[in-house]
Amino acid sequence: MKHLYIKSKVEENVETIILLHGTGGRETDLLDVAAMVDGDANVLSLRGEIDENGQSRFFRRLSANEFDEASLKEEGDKIYNTLKDLSKIYDFELSKSILIGYSNGANMGAYLLLNYDLGLRGAMLMHSAYRSETVGKGMLFNTDVLLTAGAKDMTATAGESYTLKKKLEDKGMNVTIKLTDGGHEISPMELMEGNVWFMPIKKALRDEGKLL
Repeated sequence: MKHLYIKSKVEENVETIILLHGTGGRETDLLDVAAMVDGDANVLSLRGEIDENGQSRFFRRLSANEFDEASLKEEGDKIYNTLKDLSKIYDFELSKSILIGYSNGANMGAYLLLNYDLGLRGAMLMHSAYRSETVGKGMLFNTDVLLTAGAKDMTATAGESYTLKKKLEDKGMNVTIKLTDGGHEISPMELMEGNVWFMPIKKALRDEGKLL
């Protein structure tokens, strides 16, 4: 799977941000988001392998509102194994990582959280419109999730974020929703909210490291 890895220049053993772009994106799209959430972190960004009319996605869909469940599972399995492999290649810990996804990438991120035990510390999912009922077994009690949505977003509505919130909470995750006045685009407010959300998680990870 095509990807980009940027090792932190600050220090060793820092946190890692995993990026999943939106439809038509590529692995460089969300680098500014990662820098705003935590400029000190390692960054691993993946490119979706599904081609939809020349646009890269992380899974196929049957229509604008219907996921291709077989593709979702196939690509989800692939990304799960890719993240496991790349964490070993680049020597970073998934337990000290957060996933940031936008739109299609946020939907894949939600699928990963609901169906795989990657051991991620958290996720920031922006403008997700998660339309799958597939949920795996097991609970994730030490996982924090931030969902951001735009009040004027007609592609991924705020209501869909609240529906996803319940699915994630039913798996034991701690979920926060932040709404903006915008549409489907990523707003500066979301990036600030991401930074505010991540800082206590980062502090907790650092404090846990001191106890080892």
